[in-house]
Amino acid sequence: MTETKYTFCRICEVACGLKVTVRKNRVIRIEPDREHVVTKGFVCSKGIRFNTIQYSPDRVLHPLKRDCKEWGKVSWDQALSEIGSKVRSLIERYGPDSIAFCTGSGAPPYTFAGSMMMNALIDGIGTKSVYGAGSQDCNNKFVVFQHMYGSPFRLTYPDLEHSSMLIAIGANPLVSQMTFTQSPRAIQRLRGIVDRGGRVVFINPRRTESAKAVGEQVFIRPDTDVFFLLSFLHELIRINGVDDVRVARYMKGFKELAQVCEPWTPERAETVARIPAGTIRELVAAYRESEGAVLYCGTGVNQGTNGTLAFWILEAINAVSGNLDRLGGTLVGRGLFDMPKVLKKAGRLERTDRTRIGDLPSVVDTFPGAVLADEILTAGQGQIRALFNLGANPVLTFPNPGGRFEEALRNLELLVCLDLFKNETGNFAHYILPCTTFLERPDLPMVLHWMTGNQPVRYVQYTDKVVEPPDDVRDESWIFSQLALVAGVPLFGSKVMSLVFKVLDHIRRLPLVGFGAELTPERIIGLALRFASGVAPRGKQIKFYPHGQILEPNRPGTFLGQRVLTKDRRVDLAPEIFLKAATKLNSDYEREWAQQNRMKLISKRERLTHNSWMHNSEPFVGPGRSTNYLYVNPADAVSFHLTNGDTAEVTSSFGTVRSPVRITDDLMPGVVAFPHGWGHQDAEGLTIARKYPGVNVNYLTPDGPEGCEKLSGMSHMTGIVVKIRKAK
Repeated sequence: MTETKYTFCRICEVACGLKVTVRKNRVIRIEPDREHVVTKGFVCSKGIRFNTIQYSPDRVLHPLKRDCKEWGKVSWDQALSEIGSKVRSLIERYGPDSIAFCTGSGAPPYTFAGSMMMNALIDGIGTKSVYGAGSQDCNNKFVVFQHMYGSPFRLTYPDLEHSSMLIAIGANPLVSQMTFTQSPRAIQRLRGIVDRGGRVVFINPRRTESAKAVGEQVFIRPDTDVFFLLSFLHELIRINGVDDVRVARYMKGFKELAQVCEPWTPERAETVARIPAGTIRELVAAYRESEGAVLYCGTGVNQGTNGTLAFWILEAINAVSGNLDRLGGTLVGRGLFDMPKVLKKAGRLERTDRTRIGDLPSVVDTFPGAVLADEILTAGQGQIRALFNLGANPVLTFPNPGGRFEEALRNLELLVCLDLFKNETGNFAHYILPCTTFLERPDLPMVLHWMTGNQPVRYVQYTDKVVEPPDDVRDESWIFSQLALVAGVPLFGSKVMSLVFKVLDHIRRLPLVGFGAELTPERIIGLALRFASGVAPRGKQIKFYPHGQILEPNRPGTFLGQRVLTKDRRVDLAPEIFLKAATKLNSDYEREWAQQNRMKLISKRERLTHNSWMHNSEPFVGPGRSTNYLYVNPADAVSFHLTNGDTAEVTSSFGTVRSPVRITDDLMPGVVAFPHGWGHQDAEGLTIARKYPGVNVNYLTPDGPEGCEKLSGMSHMTGIVVKIRKAK
């Protein structure tokens, strides 16, 4: 007999509703949930084909231990006991910071209970050595939100349903939807702006899939976004486009902000950004005249050498123009409860400590991934000796991952991977602990959604597990709680909480008596929902809303003067740390001017894959999609004597790769594009991905402290100067 169950996807932050047909605890079919309160049948190809991941023959279904080069199955008791013993020993010998954690998009923050219990274990150990994928794609935004609005989680998002103009810089919503906001059907929303008589403008070195679907294209030289944005603000001030009343009432630092942009005329920006000064002025005038307008940016800005300064100026433009907290402008959502305020009072996720190597900042209590290898290889107090790798694949996805990072992993006394597969990083692990897929665990949508409420349509959804996990697979929350018990560290850093968990674990192990004593993911979620605001009576009836429950909408006019978390409750337009960093912009401009005739490389996300971890599935790779390509403009192809199908050699200051070529006029001259997430030739446990490996673009990107943007620790992963030649 078949059953129909409803859940939502957790591959990315859109969280599309899914309808799943199950027979005898096996997923038979995955379809869009057309009754979902928000996604209403929208889903991408990855979510509805997730059963190819769910039932992959490569999936790890038992705890594995590596002895030299041999892998063997072990029991959970053995694996946990040995890992716990090693952790205790390392803490005693080297201190808690010798134990590190690395998180990726395959695990937290896409699991509610798992994320909570991971942090409980980290607190129990007392380590500050936590590394995350944010330093590859978004930490610059957290830094700007923290300094301007008082919390890294006071996030803004575009009110697309009411906007009359959107200027999107370095973003491609058709492929990635939209970051930092749960916005399914993003292209449909953008078409709505045009249908209402408004404008959508994409500013990008490549004519993206989004720009082909809706709106206008404006080309920009890679990694010059900050100069364009400075000239935009300069021109906005010149034409009296500042809402002086709002600025005076709710903000501070406008004078200092204006001084920063004063030298940056559109003509000066044009010389490096390649956007005509007249085009800049026209865009500013249209932005000023629009009833609700938004500047928005994606990873194409974040991953540049000035990602934080660029995003600061972008947010400042939206603020001083009167579009912050305005209908059709940018809004600040409300979570299930005011978690940013709670975290600020508790001093959480705002640590001010810095890395041992490179003196780089902690952002939302995580350090930059680009220095992880240095922290493992460099002797001294705080040297990392053990690493828990949670759904990440840093051997493939961190900057310049080559032999140096592999050397670092070999240097570890303990490497534990919590994952679905043995990927490139898993090759070096001492233990691999098999985790649940999103179909095998209960959940709420992504942490950022319930924490911030950054949703055009505010809602919440609970899902039960759709199928039971395989017998020897465990939920991450259980793994983390058990690791704390065997390592002898107090969960959440609390001896009382630790005692509670010990008692529950003891009762759980008693025959018959222990049934139901476990603190399951369902119970963790239930406890959290009891404190949620606006959810069906204290969260108890949320299961009666299988397609999601609509909540009170976010409204303009509820942020400024009310929920800003700076000390004086005013938006800080000119944080001292940004003003100081901006003094280097003249030298950055000179660098850009000096290399104006050099080729630049940008990264590219592809529609059928998700970063690196969806490549082990025939629907996404295979014949016809067996590799990634270097995309080249026709004029540049002539200069380099390249034709379609040729192999090009691409060299940066950090490495060289070879790739087949595709010629396209979607790129502006002087720019080449390379999709990321490929390069699986060394993945012992990914048989499909290994057959179609492709080329890892990250071999061309800088690692170490010098490869990071200093304000946020973001890796420089786009706008990289390269040399191109036809391979011999």
